[in-house]
Amino acid sequence: MLTLIVVVTVGVVAVVVFLNPWLTHATEKSMPPLGDFAEIDGTRVHYVDRGAGVPIVLIHGANGALQDFTNTVFDTLAANYRVIAIDRPGHGYSERPNGSVTLERQATMLHELLNRLGIERPVIVGFSFGATMALAYALDYPKETGSVVTLGGAAYEWPGAIDWKWNLPTWPLVGGLLADNLPQIAGRIIRSAAVRGAFSPDPVAAEYENAPYGLMLRPVSFRANAADIRNLKSLLRAQSPRYPSLSVPLVIIAGDGDSVVSNRIHSMRLHADVPGSELTLLRGAGHLLPYSRRDDVLSAIERGVERRGAQ
Repeated sequence: MLTLIVVVTVGVVAVVVFLNPWLTHATEKSMPPLGDFAEIDGTRVHYVDRGAGVPIVLIHGANGALQDFTNTVFDTLAANYRVIAIDRPGHGYSERPNGSVTLERQATMLHELLNRLGIERPVIVGFSFGATMALAYALDYPKETGSVVTLGGAAYEWPGAIDWKWNLPTWPLVGGLLADNLPQIAGRIIRSAAVRGAFSPDPVAAEYENAPYGLMLRPVSFRANAADIRNLKSLLRAQSPRYPSLSVPLVIIAGDGDSVVSNRIHSMRLHADVPGSELTLLRGAGHLLPYSRRDDVLSAIERGVERRGAQ
């Protein structure tokens, strides 16, 4: 019996270890890079840059990549504006720099990229974790920010523990093996339920079929995402006291049924802390606003453009 258990265990491990690189290769083949690359902070950053006019920068959230915007609002915006969507460090096709990748460092990398592209006073749009980075950018570069639009954004430390899976890479002995192989299998098994939960109470949008879900399950992206989320509460604890000093126009939208990022803890409190900010709570909306509430997202970004012009 013990021999059989050992054989089965070894067989399962072998299958999982074989499947991981195959699934990664298949995902990258079906979802290749969409834009250009720039070397920033010694690492390659992937971005898409199209259109002309007022510059709009789109920053995706955790568990995502720039396709969360190119699949949804990007083309509509690019018909009237210059639109830049980026893969955050370690996500999509952007590399992760060595060492600690704080919000300030991510904002600095974005700032250098925008300078190289000749972008002045952009409207910075951040979804979920991307909103956290957009706020960091505006706090560090207020005179170079036209306005900020947050979509279901995380802005404050929240109660409760970080989900165990984000600590996988830090586990001794087996953590690295699990982090590099388990997500590819487990993520596909739980995809349907996880996606429904993120959209709820909205139905799952058809556009999400082309979401960069497989890209986020690759070892490099899972590790980057895990590090971002693992450190997020402490980063927000340090950043949030600065919000009352935010001097750029701020437009906030969130779903009133969002069970992923609480609008009470984040968006409503941010609105109260930032003088002159605007808040819209979307009735019956969940978290994945770029997919589920495309028109509302476009309206919020248009408002960000208007407020940039009035500044």
